[in-house]
Amino acid sequence: MAKVDLLVFDKTSTLTVGKPEVVAVWPLVPGFSEADVLHLAASADRRSSHPLAQSVVAFAARHQLVLSEPTDFEVLQGRGVRAIVDGTTVLVGNAKLLTEYGVEPPRSIGEYEGITIFVAAGGKPVGVLDLADTVQPGAKDAIARLKASGIHKVVMLTGDNRRVAQRVANDLGVDEVEADLLPEQKVEAVTRLQAHGYRLAMVGDGINDAPALVKADVGIAMGARGTQAALEAADIALMTDDLSKIATARALARRSYRTIQENLFAGVGVVHVLGINAALLGWIGPIQAAILHLGPDILVFLNSVKLLRIRVEGAI
Repeated sequence: MAKVDLLVFDKTSTLTVGKPEVVAVWPLVPGFSEADVLHLAASADRRSSHPLAQSVVAFAARHQLVLSEPTDFEVLQGRGVRAIVDGTTVLVGNAKLLTEYGVEPPRSIGEYEGITIFVAAGGKPVGVLDLADTVQPGAKDAIARLKASGIHKVVMLTGDNRRVAQRVANDLGVDEVEADLLPEQKVEAVTRLQAHGYRLAMVGDGINDAPALVKADVGIAMGARGTQAALEAADIALMTDDLSKIATARALARRSYRTIQENLFAGVGVVHVLGINAALLGWIGPIQAAILHLGPDILVFLNSVKLLRIRVEGAI
C-alpha cells in the first residue's frame, strides 16, 4: 500500500452512495403507460439483490403497484435480469442486455439523464427508467488527499454507461473512466494497467469486483455494505464506508514501511556490515561483539514502538 501509485475505484456503492432513486419513467410504445412499464420492471427485478433493482422495486411500492411473481428468473452479471412476467419474457437492464437478446435499444438514449435502465417485453423495448445516484460524502476530498500523497492516477471501472460514469468522474476529479464493463473486463483492465508498470490498488464492494480485487496489488473492500465475496478477496477491509480511511491506511502504510527501512538499516547495516567486519579485523572481542549484536535489537524495538504514538489526520 505504501508503494501504490494508481488507484482504481468501482463506482456504484463505492464512489457513489449506491442508493439511486427512480426519477422518471418513459413509455416507448403506444398502449404502455408509465405504470405498465414500472410494473414489468419491478416485477422482474423483485428477486434481484442489485441496488438498482431494489430502487425500482421500492419506487413501485411507493406508487402502490401490485407486482407479479416472476418465473424463470435469471440475473445476468453486468447486464441486468431476465424473467417471465405474466407469461411474457421481460428484460430489465442496460443496452448490452437488449442487444444480447436481439432487441434493438432505443436510439434516443441521449435524452435521458442519470442511470438508464431499459425495459423490453416480448422482444421489443417498451420503456426506459431514469435513475439518479449521489456521490459519497467526502469522496472528492478523499481523492484529492490521495493524489497529494503520491497517487499519480485515479481510474474508475464500472458496468454503467460512459455518460453517467463520466459525469461522476468529473465531479470527483477522477482522471480516467472505463465504462460498460463486465466483471471479467474489470480484471482485464487491472491487468493492462499493471502491465504499464503501475502498482495498483483496487477499491470495490460487490461480487462483481471480487476478481479484480484479487488481481490488484492491493485489494480494498468497502466493509459496511460490501459483499462477503469482496471482503474475502480484499487485502484491506474498511469497516465504515468512509473513503477518507483509504488515505489514512496509505499514510499508516507509508509510515510503517519507512520504519521497516530504518530497522533494516540499523539491524543489517550495524550488525552485518560494521559488526562482522570489526570482528574479522580483530577490532572487537566476543564481549564487545555480543553488546554490538544486542544494541541494534534494542534500537529496532524502540524505533518500532514509535508507531504507537503516530497520529494520522483522519484516523481514529
